[in-house]
Amino acid sequence: MRRMKNGLAWIILAAVTALSLSACSSSGGTAPVLTVAGQEVILGETKASVFPLTEFEITIPLEGIPMGKMPGRSWLSSLMSLKKDNCSYAYLHVYNPGRDEVLVTSATIYMLSFGMHTEEANYWAEDNALVNGINYFGMDADGVKETMANFKALSEDDDYLSYRDGKYTYRFDLDENGIVEEVEVEMKLDKSYT
Repeated sequence: MRRMKNGLAWIILAAVTALSLSACSSSGGTAPVLTVAGQEVILGETKASVFPLTEFEITIPLEGIPMGKMPGRSWLSSLMSLKKDNCSYAYLHVYNPGRDEVLVTSATIYMLSFGMHTEEANYWAEDNALVNGINYFGMDADGVKETMANFKALSEDDDYLSYRDGKYTYRFDLDENGIVEEVEVEMKLDKSYT
């Protein structure tokens, strides 16, 4: 009887441990892999310096090139525009997860957004970004729903679709024809960032 109780206790302990481990791993989600102008970006890992200033133009709209430094444990509320060969590729948002100051252009990317098309010809590059290997250019709402079927749906309105995977959110803005117009992928930051 005692052996049976000990065995039952071990089974319960193993089940509780497995459940808590799976809850922890699912709450973080899987970091999206974005490909922008041929460069791979993993939110929360890749630094803005993956886009060399010798090839890309990185600016804060109306403020110019971001030359300053960011204090440790901070985030930049301004977006940065990423351009190359007169085409816009994306808007970047960065943060500094470390304790030491870093240059803004060396900070870590936590959010990326990009347009799919615009009234102005050639403003956004058609191949500007892939999200987890998928190009959403010209895709309709049903196509997005199919590609995001394994993620938690937050909203599936006529204007936009939104999904979550742990601390990562995906937003797809749709035009009046239901075609993807803008994509935004963001990693939620801890409240401790200033």
